[in-house]
Amino acid sequence: MTNKLVYAGAFFLSLAISYFATPYVQRLAVEHNVIVQPGGRRVHDKPMPLWGGIAIFGSFALTCLLILFGLWLKHGTLGVALPLIGLLISGTIILVMGMIDDMKDLSAAIQTGTIVLAAFILMAFGARIHFLSNPFGHPKLIILHGALPWIVSLAWIFLVTKTFDFMDGLDGLAAGIGAIASGVLAMIAFFSGNAQVTLMSATLCGACIGFLRYNFNPAKIFMGTGGSQFIGFCLAAISIRGLFKIYAAMAIALPVLVLGVPILDGLFVVFKRILKGQPIHIADRSHLHHRLLARGLTHKQAVCVIYTISILLGVAAIYIFLRLFINAK
Repeated sequence: MTNKLVYAGAFFLSLAISYFATPYVQRLAVEHNVIVQPGGRRVHDKPMPLWGGIAIFGSFALTCLLILFGLWLKHGTLGVALPLIGLLISGTIILVMGMIDDMKDLSAAIQTGTIVLAAFILMAFGARIHFLSNPFGHPKLIILHGALPWIVSLAWIFLVTKTFDFMDGLDGLAAGIGAIASGVLAMIAFFSGNAQVTLMSATLCGACIGFLRYNFNPAKIFMGTGGSQFIGFCLAAISIRGLFKIYAAMAIALPVLVLGVPILDGLFVVFKRILKGQPIHIADRSHLHHRLLARGLTHKQAVCVIYTISILLGVAAIYIFLRLFINAK
C-alpha cells in the first residue's frame, strides 16, 4: 500500500506542478517573443507561444528531485538512484537545446549532436540495453558484448526521441501520446515490481496530463522542440530501464507496441523521403496526422484516432506482458 501511495503521489504532484506552471511559462514565452507563426506544414491558424516543454520538464524534474531527497533521507545515499540522476542531467541538455531551437531554428546536425551527447551521458549512468529477447527460439537471450550495448542503446534513444518530435504536429498529440505511453509503462513496471521505473513513468504521465489542459485543441501553448524531444528521450530511457530488462520471449515486442505510433510513423516518413530522394530531415506533410486531416477528419478527430491507436497498442503490450508474467510464475 505504501508504494502505491508513493506512485500516486508522484503522479498527482507532477500533474499539479505542470498544470499550475504552464500559464507562467506561456507568459514567459510571450515576453521573450518565442512564438511560432502559422503556415507551411503547421496547421494552427494563429501565432502560438512555445516553450511549454519547460513546464513538462520542470514538473518531472521537481517531482524526481523530491523523490531523490526522500531516498537520501531513507538510505543516506543516492547510489540506488543513479539512473534517475543521469536522466535529469541528460534531459536538461535536451530541454535547453530545444528551447534554443525554438528561438533560433538550429540545424539538424546540431540537434543530432546534442541528442547523441545527452544519450552518451544517460548511458554512462547505466541506461544501456545489454541483451535482446529472442522470440524465435534458442538462444532465448541475445547477449550484447563490447560496444554493442552502447550502439544499440544509442540507436533506440535517438529513434524514439526524434520520432516523438515528429508527432508534435497537432494540438495535444505529442502530450497525449506521451501520457498514454508513460501510463502503460507505469502499469507494466508496477506489475513487474520495478519501483524506479514505475515512479519515473507515473511522474512523466502526470506532467503530460497537466500540460494537456492548455495544449489540447484549441491550444493556448505548444510544447516546442524541448518538450517533444524531452518526452521522447525520457520514454526511451524509461523503456531501457524497464521493458528491455524483461527476460521472456516476445519481450522485444513490448517497447515497440508501447511506442508504436511515433516509431512506425517516423519510420514510414523517413523511408518515404528516401524513396523520393528527399532529405530525411526536411519537414513535410506526410505524417499520420497530416494524412488524417487530408482525408477530411477535423483536428480533434485526427488526434482522437491516434489516441485510440496508441491505447490499443498499449493494451496489447500490457496483455502480452501479463501473459508472460503469469506463465513465468
